[in-house]
Amino acid sequence: MGNVRKSRNGPKAGSLQEAVEIGLAGLPTVFLEHHISKKLKEKMGAPPEGLARRMADHLLSGSEEPFIEANSDENLKITIDESDINEIEGALRRFQTDQLPDLLRSMSESTARKTLRSLKARWPEEHELQERDLAGFRDRLQRRWEKPLGQLSMLLTMVREWCQQIQVRSQSQPKTKGHKTRDLTIRMLVRGCQVADEVLCLLQNGFADGAMARWRTLHEIAVVAAILLQYGDEITERYLEHQYVESKRALEKYNACAPSLGYRAMSAAQQKKIQKQYERVIATYGKSFKSDYGWAAHHLAKDRPTFADLEVAAGRGEMRSHYQMGNDNIHTGIKSMYVRLGLIGGYGGLLSGRSNAGLTEPGQNTAHTLTQLAVLVCGSQPTFDDNVVSMMLCALRDEIPKSFARIDARIEAEEKEIRRSAQKKQHKR
Repeated sequence: MGNVRKSRNGPKAGSLQEAVEIGLAGLPTVFLEHHISKKLKEKMGAPPEGLARRMADHLLSGSEEPFIEANSDENLKITIDESDINEIEGALRRFQTDQLPDLLRSMSESTARKTLRSLKARWPEEHELQERDLAGFRDRLQRRWEKPLGQLSMLLTMVREWCQQIQVRSQSQPKTKGHKTRDLTIRMLVRGCQVADEVLCLLQNGFADGAMARWRTLHEIAVVAAILLQYGDEITERYLEHQYVESKRALEKYNACAPSLGYRAMSAAQQKKIQKQYERVIATYGKSFKSDYGWAAHHLAKDRPTFADLEVAAGRGEMRSHYQMGNDNIHTGIKSMYVRLGLIGGYGGLLSGRSNAGLTEPGQNTAHTLTQLAVLVCGSQPTFDDNVVSMMLCALRDEIPKSFARIDARIEAEEKEIRRSAQKKQHKR
């Protein structure tokens, strides 16, 4: 279903390795030939070209017949005894131990330089062909998914415009109780719009799994915004102060990695400042503040709250399985090796690039979460206009999953038909 094609460049897979293996397999013959050549020179002075090689091939063939040189009447006797064999084997071992590794390394470097130079020379043509393929893929995907992607883009535009209006209105109003939470959640909505745009970009380019991973971030923003709006400025202050806990962790990681990376150590003054701020917030809010979501520990009445706890408190617990799906597309657990939204019909296939399948889950989730976040933030102090915008967003949001699902069903039906046709052809054979 994707736009994968065979590369037009480069050597066949395994061809260089095969050449090396053939060369290594021929080393005994080369060393035996060299040894025979020395003996022939002692007997003849200047032996015929290739004679030593032909004699070596004959000896290694296992034949018990005497070696006879065509078109030669000369009767020449060469003796290869145990001392000769020991000498040849010793020379071969020394070569394999002392010289062969450096020789193979040198050959690898030389071959890599030459091959890369050749590939670079041909890359402009290859790049043009790839861009042509990609343009065709994008065009086909856009035509197929035009309606739901268009609806999602429209939803994002409406949210952005509404957010801008709310931001302007908020700046013109006097600072009253709750303004910290309002300002911060507007900032979260702005970031949510950017993330939603990233999801849309990935969907338009056939990266459903990447889009699901970005939706995961949008979901996290929406959950945190819901918690902040639920508890107000007090928890918002804790959320803002938690940056000093994160700065302390970042400092510890930097100090651990800097020597290996060759980075300069952070100045003593900077480190002292971070440590002082960290100690202050821990003294103010308690040991539970040290945890990942320690800013929510007091209000959720949990010493070490998890994101799952935040989801439940925000009323978003039903999205836990979808959130885990997003996790699978970020981390390297076994699920991420087999379960790909862009694949159809089981886990047997491999997907290394784009696909026009699997857009439904991240698409509908983004519509749902972005609307949820927008209504939550922009509708916290609603005017009549806000209520109208909120209803329009919800109506459009409800249309989007249906539009995605219709295209998804069509793709699955087409895939089944393709497989049925392939099976019929196979039976005919």
